Amino acid sequence: MAHIKRFFVMSLVAGMLFEQGSPAWAVDEDAFQFFQEEAKVVSASRQPQSRDQAPATVYVVTSEDIKDSGAQHIWDALRNVPGVDVIQTRTGQAEVSIRGLDQPFNNRTLVLLDGKTVMNGLFDYVTWDSIPVTMDEIDRIEIVEGPASAVYGTNAVSGVINIITKTPEELHGGIARYTAGERNTQDGSFVYGHQTDQLKYKMGAGWDSTNQFQNANQLASQAGKFNASLGYTPSKDSEWDVSGGLTHLNTQTTTGSAGAPYEEGLTSYARTDYRYQDTRLRAFWNHGRTSLDEFPDLSNPNLDYDTYDASLEQTVTLPFHNQAVLGTSYRRNSARSVALAPGLLEEDLWSVYMEDRWDIVDHWAFMASGRVDRHPFTPITFSPRGSLLYKPVPQQVFRLSAGTAFRNPTLTENFLDITLDSPNPAGSGIPNPPVSTIQTQTVGERNLDPERIQTVEIAHNGTFGRVKTTIAAFHYTLNNIIQSGNIESTSIAPPNFNVLSSYTNGGVVSATGGEVGAEVVLTQTLSSFANYSYQYLHDGTVDQTTALESPRHKANMGLRYKKHGFTGNISTNWVDRTLWPVTIGANGVPVTLAPVSAYFLVNAHAGYAFSGRWEGFEVGVNAFNLLNHDHYEILPPQSPLLSGQNGEIIRQSWTGTVAYTF
Repeated sequence: MAHIKRFFVMSLVAGMLFEQGSPAWAVDEDAFQFFQEEAKVVSASRQPQSRDQAPATVYVVTSEDIKDSGAQHIWDALRNVPGVDVIQTRTGQAEVSIRGLDQPFNNRTLVLLDGKTVMNGLFDYVTWDSIPVTMDEIDRIEIVEGPASAVYGTNAVSGVINIITKTPEELHGGIARYTAGERNTQDGSFVYGHQTDQLKYKMGAGWDSTNQFQNANQLASQAGKFNASLGYTPSKDSEWDVSGGLTHLNTQTTTGSAGAPYEEGLTSYARTDYRYQDTRLRAFWNHGRTSLDEFPDLSNPNLDYDTYDASLEQTVTLPFHNQAVLGTSYRRNSARSVALAPGLLEEDLWSVYMEDRWDIVDHWAFMASGRVDRHPFTPITFSPRGSLLYKPVPQQVFRLSAGTAFRNPTLTENFLDITLDSPNPAGSGIPNPPVSTIQTQTVGERNLDPERIQTVEIAHNGTFGRVKTTIAAFHYTLNNIIQSGNIESTSIAPPNFNVLSSYTNGGVVSATGGEVGAEVVLTQTLSSFANYSYQYLHDGTVDQTTALESPRHKANMGLRYKKHGFTGNISTNWVDRTLWPVTIGANGVPVTLAPVSAYFLVNAHAGYAFSGRWEGFEVGVNAFNLLNHDHYEILPPQSPLLSGQNGEIIRQSWTGTVAYTF
């Protein structure tokens, strides 16, 4: 294996440094075309815009980026995006946040699949392996940074990640791929799509499995996936689509200090979309029947949930160069779990929204959005957002934006009802004997306000010949943070000491930061990128726990080489150190903080696409953590009683891939 790795590295570097054949900028079928007209992004607003004209900072990871990087997971494809924080908690699970606010079970970044939420209906977080698409089915990933509740409602606090899949027309055939590597890694996938004048369809399936970094003989994650869609276009004025997918997963995840159980079971969705001229109707059903296995503290609880959602919207043209979208939506969340109050729990959510783009005069435009949301246990919430855009010359755009967003309390925060037993350590202040066990009952709280964020941002997007740049600076304040409340003693019945805990509003976090980045076409066959992110968080507490969980500095850079079927890609990520609670004591206060050291990742891919009689076949070698820099991205256990966030060590991983496109 060692000589194969050395050969891979030498080939990758040699391919990038020593070019033969056509001179720079000569016509070549493998030429980079970075600065051709960009496809319009659809995630920043309800009206498709070019990335430069969007009312928020938007980055796009394309299918070509994913393929050329060799990324095996969606979160790995996001590591190079400025402003995005990726913390890989376990081998098969990560948390992704935007501009800070990192945490296990992150529910302040909204994750979508083709505009539909994939968040777990109980905790409003995402298990990435439950998303029923393979990497080959992804057309692009749009990352919207900053508040987006004016468009999407709850959870779009720090931003939105929208995974957009390829249409049958874009597929126009099929792709079969098989990947294998260290730690018994295996990943097989197939996707096929076809379109006629009126009918279109696609289907995809995949199966993946890998073992842990810290124990190569222990399963980390395993998932089988299926996804399909069927569309009918009777005329140019109307179209109808139905789609659905399911995933059977068994993935180890971290619940923070509570443990690292396996989420096992079935998740699925069904969806329909209909458009007639400028009227659009969408409805979907998310369904989950999973459990947290190997989680004895909670007796392996079931996680049963359903989300039903329907929305109707209309685009209208108004006088004085205004284009508006008006709409309304309804959602019902229901859940049942042994970790919640008994019985079937339900909540109804309503919203109305609008968005208007006003082309004021030449070079100036203004976009305004607003949404009103109703939750059964919180006050009615209004989320406005406004953006002023100035384009003095072509390919140079300045933008000033301001807006708010919110996160409603989850079903768990409203209805949790669990009791945990923990040992009473010597020196805790509670005599042992007679008390050997502290029994803590945690219950939900219906009287919670939504978390609220207010953000202002200034940005510039520009193209200077072969160089494309993005600069953004922001400030935000997050109020009413939902957190664990005070712990109150209820009784002493040796050997148990009984206490009660719940949730409360009260935390405040403010942040100032920004990103700067550039993409450069160096030659006809060589391109590069580099970006840097800074974020200074302050949470108003003495220990600064929440603020210190986000890295202050991050930097990414990379090179990509393409010529005559050969692709070489190498990227480096550097992330500043963070501090995390070692354990939580009385009143939810961290006992101590411990550092997760700064780390760097070097990831690489080398591939070759055959031509002639072997056209359609591709082979590749992927190296994750090429320099074998073992590190943690979240705090590991310090001892049996000091759990940290149950982070797993991140090690090197090599895989090989063969694919056929037809």
